[in-house]
Amino acid sequence: MNLPAWPARDLRAFIALAASVGGSIALTGFAAAVVAILWLGEWPVSTAELRIGLLGKALMLSLAGSLLVLISLGLAINKRSVKLSRDGLDVSGGDEPAQPVITTTTTTAVTAQEAKP
Repeated sequence: MNLPAWPARDLRAFIALAASVGGSIALTGFAAAVVAILWLGEWPVSTAELRIGLLGKALMLSLAGSLLVLISLGLAINKRSVKLSRDGLDVSGGDEPAQPVITTTTTTAVTAQEAKP
């Protein structure tokens, strides 16, 4: 498969879009499956508290996954650098530098000429 010759920012945005669609499908499917298993299963009433606890933990895991996907999308679309060292956390980056604008200036000199009779 040949990818089009897109600028780096557009390519990162496309990858982020594809990852967001795939990630949202996977996380939504996971959450729906957990709810269906715990809700529709033939569970005894005595395990209701355990099922609620498992449901809460599973859905919190799904939300944590969603948060990781959103953070990674932000890092994919906008070039960022995150460094952790003994001195602390260093986060830098942002938009790519703007392309230089080329301006062409032309001047025209107009001179008066004497009229010939």
